[in-house]
Amino acid sequence: MRTVRVLLVAIWSCLAVHGAAAEYREVTVADGGTISGTVLVAGDVPILPPQPVYKQHEVCGATVADQRLVVGPGGVLANAVLDLVNVTAGKPVPRDRPIVLDNITCRFVPHVRSATVGQTLEIHNSDPFLHDAHAWLGTRSLFNVGILPGHTSRQPLADAGLIHINCNVRHTWMHAYVFVAEDPYHAVTGADGRFVIDEVPPGTYTLRVWHELLGSVDRPVTVEGGKTATVDVALPMVAPVPPAKAP
Repeated sequence: MRTVRVLLVAIWSCLAVHGAAAEYREVTVADGGTISGTVLVAGDVPILPPQPVYKQHEVCGATVADQRLVVGPGGVLANAVLDLVNVTAGKPVPRDRPIVLDNITCRFVPHVRSATVGQTLEIHNSDPFLHDAHAWLGTRSLFNVGILPGHTSRQPLADAGLIHINCNVRHTWMHAYVFVAEDPYHAVTGADGRFVIDEVPPGTYTLRVWHELLGSVDRPVTVEGGKTATVDVALPMVAPVPPAKAP
């Protein structure tokens, strides 16, 4: 499963970097539109067993829920990333708005985030013991920091791509992803599978959808000024997902 995870991250990182605009320009969007929709799973969804916990049982319990595939009623899919490809100009990047991850009962919360180059990633530790955050962009290590209880590590997001974060203090089940785009036109689905991308300049775009186990697909979308374009996407469940392996 580690091999599959690394392969999907590498593929998405290559797609994201290749498809990103060379230089994004911040402009006033006077008549922007909105893209919204739902991401679902098509096919029989396996029930992933909880993952075993190897330490700090008194806080984290004996197991934690497997966050790799979170599917709600009707097949709605959480933690899917939506990104508009090749947006060259649009709304300002919210540089003063940090992207927050927390360590809560031996889990990264939330499991998937999206961000824009120029923002800051804040990783907090709400657990009463040490956590580590090791971030990878493809095969490049971006940072590897220990985070004491009650403390926060702040890391600048300077490169576009899909960042994979894990914990190296034998919390082997802990993984998180931060997709970093050149522009602010991206989103992550919630527990209801829904997403919204707003203030989009009118035009025709490619909407890219990625999930850590189900891969990625592209969908065309045309945005009209002041209107909402609805894009619903079904990612096929092509094979059973094996449980995560113990170290």
